[in-house]
Amino acid sequence: MPPVRGQPQLYEVFQRHMDWNKFEGGDCLRRWGIAVFLFACIAMLSLGCLTPSAYACSRGPTSIEEDFLEAQAIFTAKVSKVEAVYPFQKAAAVEAAETYKGQAPSLVVTNDDPDRCEASVEEGKTYLFYSHGVELPYVSVFDTHLLGSERAEELIRLLKQRIEPIEPKPPGEARLSAYSKGEIRMFLGRHDRGRPAEAFIANDSVYVPLSFLSENLPYSAVWDPIAKEVSVGWTNRMELEEPEEDGSGPAAKDEPQAIDIRYDNIRVKVKDQTGKASFLDGAPEPFFIGEKLYVPLRAVAEKLGLEVEWVGNTSSVILHYPFDDRTGSGVLGMRYIVNVGLEGKLEVDRLTKDEIVYRAYNGHLEEGAEVKPVAVPFAEMLKMEAGYRQYTAQFYLETGNKEIKLLMSQEAVKKLENDAGFRDKVGAKLGKPLDGLPAARVLHVDDFE
Repeated sequence: MPPVRGQPQLYEVFQRHMDWNKFEGGDCLRRWGIAVFLFACIAMLSLGCLTPSAYACSRGPTSIEEDFLEAQAIFTAKVSKVEAVYPFQKAAAVEAAETYKGQAPSLVVTNDDPDRCEASVEEGKTYLFYSHGVELPYVSVFDTHLLGSERAEELIRLLKQRIEPIEPKPPGEARLSAYSKGEIRMFLGRHDRGRPAEAFIANDSVYVPLSFLSENLPYSAVWDPIAKEVSVGWTNRMELEEPEEDGSGPAAKDEPQAIDIRYDNIRVKVKDQTGKASFLDGAPEPFFIGEKLYVPLRAVAEKLGLEVEWVGNTSSVILHYPFDDRTGSGVLGMRYIVNVGLEGKLEVDRLTKDEIVYRAYNGHLEEGAEVKPVAVPFAEMLKMEAGYRQYTAQFYLETGNKEIKLLMSQEAVKKLENDAGFRDKVGAKLGKPLDGLPAARVLHVDDFE
């Protein structure tokens, strides 16, 4: 959390805003002016107008259904380790037990201050978590419930009802309400796959035409009308054609559209990356709209082994490639996030005892623009502006088709900032393979020794 600047003295405020020597009337006028100004300041203080900025943990009312839909994953897990990480957070390594939605992560991150909605978790205890995000799953005090508490037990009871297998609909016509039709943007990892005009939300699921899987994603999708069976699987196709843009932009958000569909006892068989095939039994059911077959995207993608992230404020679906915490490997990278001024990032090319070389990127760069490296003293990275640290360090693992953000222990960051010899060791690791993820995705001093 950035430091909160102290409240200025009232006399300093007075001096900054008024130059009473410009007025005629001598000391009497100045004294009256000061008295009036101080009285006004005291009144404002009573209303909190001149109090320093502060964080307060609060959240508007939400329903159990809204909490379910907004969570990336819902699961029970035992906390095995909690440690402070940079900049002002805590990371908790967890051992998942029961999963009610999504894929349970191996760690969760929370802020380290109750005023910023810290989830106060303890080692050795088991909680019901509602986590948000995929790369570094985040939880707050509102997302964490101690197992055995009345609240946790009631939520688990409702969750079990919520995720009961869905019985197949009898063949025949039906009508659904379709939401966000043409508004949903799709991403495969970092690749923008466009905004399919025919994708929509129905029955809490995003539906896409079957052809979307083979035309816009690297998967095979085959419909067998005799067996009434869909087969979906991985392919070796790496290059993807750019999605066509219709130039119209997202559709206007309006009332849901009523659509006529047809159920036909369709089964979906998915073959994951290992070649194992299984059916989507108990999942939202495929259906026809006219002669076009639609399938539930999340159910299919998770069977393929992908992690599915829904970003509600942008109506986006991000399909994350799987990554094995135990056997995955990648190249260690480092960047600095710009906290003050224009939003941007500094990708680090080289780090030595006293110097850092980076390339600066921001949202105003034209696509394909050349970015030249800049060399500056490392001390530049430690600058403060208006009471805030100007840059925040971030490490990541580049795996080719996925970038895994890493955390760093407070001890390691302190050593990075104050020990020139340690900076040399960190610089020597950048751009080099790192076998597997560090425990709980937290880098420690020992990882660079």
